[in-house]
Amino acid sequence: MASSYFHGKHVLVTGGSSGIGLSVARQLLGQGATVTILARRQALLDEAKASLGVPDRTHTLSIDVSSERDVAEKVGAHIAAHPADMLINNAGVVMPGRFVELESRHFREMMDINYFGTVHMCRAVIPQLIQRGGGHVLNVSSMAGAIGIYGYTAYAASKFAICGFSEALRGEMWPHKIRVSVCLPPDTDTPQLVFENEFKPAETKAIAGNVKTMTADAVAQAILSGMAAGKYEIVPGFDGQMTVVASRFLPGVTRWVCDQSQKKAKV
Repeated sequence: MASSYFHGKHVLVTGGSSGIGLSVARQLLGQGATVTILARRQALLDEAKASLGVPDRTHTLSIDVSSERDVAEKVGAHIAAHPADMLINNAGVVMPGRFVELESRHFREMMDINYFGTVHMCRAVIPQLIQRGGGHVLNVSSMAGAIGIYGYTAYAASKFAICGFSEALRGEMWPHKIRVSVCLPPDTDTPQLVFENEFKPAETKAIAGNVKTMTADAVAQAILSGMAAGKYEIVPGFDGQMTVVASRFLPGVTRWVCDQSQKKAKV
C-alpha cells in the first residue's frame, strides 16, 4: 500500500540531509517517489544526495526553515518549477538542560526551528496543494510532544506546539482533500541524539531510558506506513505507543513513574 501511495509523487523532506529525514528520503525513492531534501548546509545536502544514489529523482534545497522570508522565496520558486504533492516537516533541533541553566536563546531557537519552521513550510506549500486538489502533510513532533519531562522545558514546549498546530490544521485541510499527520518518535539513533546525550541531565537520561531507542530506518518506515494508511497520529514502536497511551489515560501514574526514575538518577 505504501509503495502505490508514494509512487510518482514529489515529496519535500526538511531536515533531509541526515537522520530520520535522510532515511525517509531513501525509502521514498525506493517506493518510486521524487524527493527534495531540504537542510541548511549545501555540502551536507550534496553528500546526502550522492548517498541516495538516485540523482534523477533527487533535488536539494539549502534553506533556513526558521526564516519566513527564506522559506517563502526559495520554496515558492522550487515548487513552481517542481510542483509538490506532499510535505514532511522533519527539521528540528534540541538542547536539553535544566530550566534555571538553559539560556533564553535556546528557548527561542527551538521554537523558531521546530515550531515556526513547520509553520513556515506549511504556509509555503499548502496553497499549492489546495490548488492541485489535495496532498499530504506530515509534521514530526516527538514523544516530548505528548509528555513533558525533566530537562525538556524548551524542547517539549516546541514539540507540544507542533501537535496543537497539526490537530487544528487537520480540521482545516480535510475539506481540501489534504491529509495532515503528526509523528511522535521516541529517542532515535541519529547524529542529533549523539549531540543531545552530551548535554542531557542525569535525570533526563534516567527517565528517557524507560523507552527503547529506535533506528532512523524504523522510524522512517513507521512514518511512511502511517501516512499511506491515512493515520493522523503516528507513534513508532510499542514502547512509545504505550507511553503516549499512559500519558493520556493515566497521567498521574505516568508522572509518578517519571518521578521515581528521576529520584534514582546519579547526579
